[in-house]
Amino acid sequence: MFGTLEAPVRILPRYCLRLFAPVFLLCLGVFTGVLFMNNFLRLFNMALLKGISLFWIAGCFFRLLPYFLSLALPMSFMVATMVTLGQLSEQGEVTALRASGFSFLDLTWPFLAMAAACSAALLLLNHKTAPDGFHSFRKQYAVAAQQVSKVELQPGSFLRLGPWKLYARKADPDTGRLEGVYLVRANARDSGLRVSARDGRLTITPGKSLDLELEQGGLQLPNKEPERFTAGRFSRYRLSMPVAGAPEGRESLEIPEITSAQLRERIAVPDLNAQSRNEYRVELAMRSAVALAPFIFFWIAAPLGLRLNRHSRGLGFAASLLVLMVYYGLVAVGVGIGRRSDRFSRSAPWLADAAALALGAVLTRRAVAR
Repeated sequence: MFGTLEAPVRILPRYCLRLFAPVFLLCLGVFTGVLFMNNFLRLFNMALLKGISLFWIAGCFFRLLPYFLSLALPMSFMVATMVTLGQLSEQGEVTALRASGFSFLDLTWPFLAMAAACSAALLLLNHKTAPDGFHSFRKQYAVAAQQVSKVELQPGSFLRLGPWKLYARKADPDTGRLEGVYLVRANARDSGLRVSARDGRLTITPGKSLDLELEQGGLQLPNKEPERFTAGRFSRYRLSMPVAGAPEGRESLEIPEITSAQLRERIAVPDLNAQSRNEYRVELAMRSAVALAPFIFFWIAAPLGLRLNRHSRGLGFAASLLVLMVYYGLVAVGVGIGRRSDRFSRSAPWLADAAALALGAVLTRRAVAR
């Protein structure tokens, strides 16, 4: 098939890569696209409602891309390896190489090298790049959520405008004229501040501010003593609110947007509650365990892929999906066990890796013995 033994030794890695790369990139694009579509409609609706450019969606996708890749890359490697090796087996090339004296490792070491490279990339993605990107996305989304491009105030109903709640007995959506206006401060800092007015007018300067002009009204300021308050009257009161900016209040970080270095810092805090410390430990262990998934998948995909024949076309793809379902199911089980028991918080997330590695050892041993 190749002429001499030295020639295929040099050609085989390039040949495998040429077959593997298109399938891998296709799978990576498909899995990443599916993950993004889960968020696309929400982002698209946000862009339409807030009058934000569609380039904002592209910016969100760019920020979420490392997070999506951390999920899609192991799945793509598994499917691509099974499909590529299955193609080589179906075309009889594996049989020819075996007959030429190539061992299991000679045939599969290019895929092992790719698995190691994918796992190395995932260690960086899972522990640093993906959390940073997810955090950047959440900040961008929070800023966009504060933007106002139009206000549709229905008569007789409350409307949330940033830290305020606005009510009007009558409202004209065309002119912005209001009658019987009631305004209450909703944030924790000034909770209880009330403003009422006979008339008002609501206008928007796109991209800058939302302006509310009130006439002939009064305001009430709360007091620490419940039976007391401060009141005042006004003939004209003007309130201006920016339509873009970061939300008020202290930012609360979700676990997926905290880097592993920050998680370790939080775990070291002496007064951290036990439940939070346990969840942080589980997250750290899970990130490392999932990062090694491509390396572990190799020991399952390689022996299974080499056993496919001409009559099992498509079986490799189905088998890879089954392995992925079982693997990530065990990941979920391990995370659940770790979160319930502090004793297993560091070890339980490795349950899926241990089971997959055990299966891979059995399959590889049989493949080598053939």
